[in-house]
Amino acid sequence: MQKIDNFHQQLQQTVQITQINEKLENLKIIFSELISSILNDNEKLNIYNDINLILTTMLEQKNSSVEEKVEIKNLMNIMMNNLEVQEFMFRIADEETNQIQEVRSLSINYKASRIGREFITQKAEQIQQKPIENQILTLNVDICQDQQIQFYDNNNNYTQQSKEEQSLIQSPPSKIYFEIAQDELSELINRSKYEFDQTKIDQAYQYAKLAQDKFISDINYQQHAEYVDQIIVQYNYLIDNVKELDSDGWIFDGLSNGISVKYKFPENTSTASMLMETKIPVNAIRVLALVNEMDLNYLWVPFCKRTYVNKVLNRACKVCTSEMYFPLIPDRECVFVGEGYDRLSVNGTITLLSRSVDSDKEFLEKNGIFIPEKSKFVRMYIKYYIFEITPIDKDSCSIRACTNVNPKISMVPNSVLAYIGRKFAHILIQKIVNFAKTFEKSPFYPVYQDHIEFYNWLEDKLKNHLQY
Repeated sequence: MQKIDNFHQQLQQTVQITQINEKLENLKIIFSELISSILNDNEKLNIYNDINLILTTMLEQKNSSVEEKVEIKNLMNIMMNNLEVQEFMFRIADEETNQIQEVRSLSINYKASRIGREFITQKAEQIQQKPIENQILTLNVDICQDQQIQFYDNNNNYTQQSKEEQSLIQSPPSKIYFEIAQDELSELINRSKYEFDQTKIDQAYQYAKLAQDKFISDINYQQHAEYVDQIIVQYNYLIDNVKELDSDGWIFDGLSNGISVKYKFPENTSTASMLMETKIPVNAIRVLALVNEMDLNYLWVPFCKRTYVNKVLNRACKVCTSEMYFPLIPDRECVFVGEGYDRLSVNGTITLLSRSVDSDKEFLEKNGIFIPEKSKFVRMYIKYYIFEITPIDKDSCSIRACTNVNPKISMVPNSVLAYIGRKFAHILIQKIVNFAKTFEKSPFYPVYQDHIEFYNWLEDKLKNHLQY
């Protein structure tokens, strides 16, 4: 069995190789040897991160072909979804609570690991046999840049926007709402739309509500009624859900690596809610980029196989689909809308809020989104997922994340689901923290650079708020 120094030496030799295919083969061998080595979990994680860093560097090379980039991303995907990797990440997250045997017996026992390894092996063989097909099914990066993208999965047909369309919608806001209003009603509506375009829902609500209160009987109000109603509904939904962050009844689960996890059982439901809190020495916009780039969230969401964007509604709102692979039970998926709000001037936060929309026919029809009623996956239900970032200074921030998800698993006690959910929460937030701390060396950085205009716009908001 190899020592950690041997792995470092192998990696140094691999870096010197100029041929990408040869370098990939070496990394596959090193990763295979790493998984079966006698290194402790933290040593394995360090070597794993080194391999990932090399792959990220290879991905950034301009002389790489499309096929080579596909192979690089495939290897990164296989590594992240390897069940042995999931196991040692569970152990690391659970180090301080000494409950790993319970976690293994509940979620990743020997049979699950064997099934998982067989799944990964089969996927790797399919990738080698059908690289083009795999490229279409698993990657929505670097392809179909100028046309609509469609995914075909048996009975599922999800139409997506092209990357070009998404980029245009997500560009910084225009100044179209600075035009001079003809009257007070038009001025209030224009001010509301401008603030909403700036992702400031609180201010947009204030102007919209004032327009409603003062002019609801005015004949000219009707042409604005739908917009006003939409803003009021969105604002009230946000306020109702963010209250959960400061609500009572949370049970403290534990503190691991500076990450606090709490849970509770909401009344009249068969679900458990999770609350995660931590502070990290990382710029808030870098953290936001990790959560915003949905194509890459399989890197930090445990058991996530793939996430893709169905439609970008505006620069702060996307409808997405995530597919999840869990050992021993059928695969799951969730179709959700994610919205981001600038609340820096209200409570000093940037707040992201997500919820399931696959059964919200009115929302889907209004936004021209087709989601099949039936799926080969079991559809999970996200009541809410709140991710609140509070910038402390230029280089640090605090995070609070709160979620209530029904995984649609029958005949399992709430206490068991809650326990697994708590372990899931520890790993999820730990991965976000790890990627945030090594952001410039992570797979997120190239995508961040691709959307730099958008993130510079967000950075300007942060500068104005913190005055740096």
